[in-house]
Amino acid sequence: MLYKSLYLPDMIKWEEESLSDTFGRLEITPLERGFGRTLGSALRRVLLSLLEGSAPVSLRIEGVEHQFSTVSGVVQDVTELVLNVKSLIVSLQGQESGTLRLDVSDKGTFTAKELTGDEHLKVINVDQEIAQLDGTGKLSMEILFEKGKGFIPADEWSIHGKEEKAGTILLDSWFCPVRKVNFQVQSARVADRTDYDHLIMDVSTDGSVDPKEAVKEACEILMEHLQMIPAGLEPEEKPALINEEEDSKNDFLSTPVEDTDIPTRIANVLKSAGINTVSDLLEKKSEEILTIGGFGPSSLDTVNEVLKKKNLSIDE
Repeated sequence: MLYKSLYLPDMIKWEEESLSDTFGRLEITPLERGFGRTLGSALRRVLLSLLEGSAPVSLRIEGVEHQFSTVSGVVQDVTELVLNVKSLIVSLQGQESGTLRLDVSDKGTFTAKELTGDEHLKVINVDQEIAQLDGTGKLSMEILFEKGKGFIPADEWSIHGKEEKAGTILLDSWFCPVRKVNFQVQSARVADRTDYDHLIMDVSTDGSVDPKEAVKEACEILMEHLQMIPAGLEPEEKPALINEEEDSKNDFLSTPVEDTDIPTRIANVLKSAGINTVSDLLEKKSEEILTIGGFGPSSLDTVNEVLKKKNLSIDE
């Protein structure tokens, strides 16, 4: 049976009408049958579990020892304050951790835009409510944010080296910046065949990273793992193989044109123009070579067919 090379997609695009900081629809088509689900499942798995993000990990409130408390002058109890803090969406830029503070005593509703602290920490949902005060007390709190992956419940932070201390409330932390990923696979037509795949992916993020960047990171993670597999099978032979391929290529570049698979007539025309080796040939552009007497477009196609076997070609 004659082997046919894989048909690679000729359309990979984001739907511009719906693209935003928090949502994107990606279409990839055509794909070999089965590749739509293969790529969709792999990307979805990585997007929802392996991307790094930022989240609040602990909270300190002045005068509060644990989360089952109340704060004088604050409408919400500490449990409600914790829920509000856990809803904060942040982006840590260039650092592994950062701290924000809220110090208020006036009557009113206070949101994330009142938070102050480290400049490398950017709050995305600045309208997120933090607390309401009735004017009879004050609220002073400090929130620690860190980078991480996946979901870490508050009661598992001890495994990660954090201890529950008096006055420090450890939080359930959801680090993944991707909130939802759906994909569907439709049929695509190539010539007379209709059994190719058309992959459509909907990616929703929290706004700390846009869908395009999220998919890019997911692809890099997958490629890093896949590239390790051949190297892991033959760790000793891979460097030698690379060197052999490089030596073979260098030898070919120094080969006289008459000693290649280029037909003798064409090789003689090239030599008459001072092109003696493959290296000399590749230094020329197509338009230069076509000015040589007796060398036409069909000759150029023949030469490129020979060069193609070594993954080379004459520049246009």
